[in-house]
Amino acid sequence: MNLGMDPLSDLTGAADPLSPLPGAADFDALLAREELRRARTGETLAVAVLDLDGLRAVNARHGAAAGTAMLRACAGSLRLTLRAVDDLARTGPDEFSVLLHATDSRSAARWTGRFEEALEDREHPAAPLTCSLGIADTTEAPTLMQVAARARRRMEVVQTVRKLRRARESGA
Repeated sequence: MNLGMDPLSDLTGAADPLSPLPGAADFDALLAREELRRARTGETLAVAVLDLDGLRAVNARHGAAAGTAMLRACAGSLRLTLRAVDDLARTGPDEFSVLLHATDSRSAARWTGRFEEALEDREHPAAPLTCSLGIADTTEAPTLMQVAARARRRMEVVQTVRKLRRARESGA
């Protein structure tokens, strides 16, 4: 998250101990605050929600330390590809959310490509780092909470398609 900016000073400060990033409650508070600012400025914002693929399997096969290393590698890749004005949080056990300022879905898709390349460049001994990702922007829904919900639904669709593809490939 963009921790250098004073507008975030009222966050709970309860950073996730594993990543360490702000958590879901902080991200929701940020969305509410940014909604007020967006009402004044009209800025287009995008939200990306991503789920780290295979984290539960890594934890089960290789232990929690390997899963934590995977989370930190993903957070590091995200930080490398984000601008200073963008905000990042860990919003679930294997989920991250990003608020991309002055960005529409098309520009966010370009960021996605950079992020996925950075993620692929990070080697992790337990499993390759991949993620399921969904994006939406403020031209698609009236509030940032609805934009985030739309991005999450798109991420869930990607997850479902990948699971069905793996099941079909394994002959199940």
